[in-house]
Amino acid sequence: MGTVTKRVEVGEIEIAYDDFGEGPPGSRPLVLVHGLTGHRRDWESQWDFLGSRGRNLAPDLRGHGDSTNTGDPATYTFAQLVQDLRGFLDAVGVEQCDLLGHSVGGMVALRFALDFSDRVASWVAMNTSPQSPEGYERWIFERGGELGREHGMVELQRKIEAVTRQAETPVSDSHLGQWPVDYWEHHRMRYATLDPDAYQYLALEMVDQESLVPRLGEIRCPTLVMVGEDDTAFLDGADLLETGIPGARRVTVPRAGHQPHQENSEAWQRAIVSHLERVRNGSLGEG
Repeated sequence: MGTVTKRVEVGEIEIAYDDFGEGPPGSRPLVLVHGLTGHRRDWESQWDFLGSRGRNLAPDLRGHGDSTNTGDPATYTFAQLVQDLRGFLDAVGVEQCDLLGHSVGGMVALRFALDFSDRVASWVAMNTSPQSPEGYERWIFERGGELGREHGMVELQRKIEAVTRQAETPVSDSHLGQWPVDYWEHHRMRYATLDPDAYQYLALEMVDQESLVPRLGEIRCPTLVMVGEDDTAFLDGADLLETGIPGARRVTVPRAGHQPHQENSEAWQRAIVSHLERVRNGSLGEG
C-alpha cells in the first residue's frame, strides 16, 4: 500500500500525517487519531487493510511524532487538540470524515464531535472514556514529565520498559506477544519524538477532565464503541459511551487489551468493516 507522509501548517504548528488509500471522487476519508504517547505509525499494520477500503488520514498530534513540539505547557490541552483537528481537516480540504479516536484520541474526538458535529459523519470510540479512567494518578505523570525534561524522553522510556518487563508475564503469554511488530521497538520510537510537556500536561488533562457523560445524548452520528475485553481501565468508559450515546453499537474485542488493532487484528477489522459498511450505505467507496 502506497503511504505518503505529508506536513501541513495548522495555526502556529505543523502537523505531520500519513495519507494512504484512495476512494472515489467526493468520498470521505477515515481519520485516525492516536492516543497519548502515540504516533501516526500506530496504524502501520493496518495500512493495507484500511487503504484497500478508501482514503485514510493519520495525523500526529502536536507534541507527538513529527508534528511540532511546542515545549509550552499552555498549548497542551484537549481544547487545543480539538482546534488542531478542525484546522487539520480545513488544511487538507476535508469537510466531513468518519472519525476514529483511540484512548486520549477518543477523548479529543468526542469533544470534536460535540463542537463540530457537521464535520463528523460517524465515530469509532476505541478504548476510550467520556470521563477520567480509573487507576491513573497525577503524580505518575508529573514525575514522568520532570524526568523527561531533565534526562530526555528516551531515558523515561527506558525506565518504563525496564519496570514493565520486570512486572510482565512472559511475552508469549501476554498481549505484547500478539503484536505484528516488535512492541518495544515501536514504544521506543514513540517516546523518542515525544515532547515531555505533551506527555505530562495532556495526561493531566485526561486525569482532571470534567465528565462529559451528561452531554453524550447530544451525539447524533452513528457511533461504534470498541474496547478490548482486558482493558480494565476503559471498560467502564465503554459502558458509559454505549448507554449514553443514542443508537451506539458496542464491540468488545476478545483476547485484546488497550491496542485491539494490534492484539486481535482480525476481530478489529471485522468491526471496522461492519461499521463502515453501515455508515457508508453498504458501499465502502461511497461518501
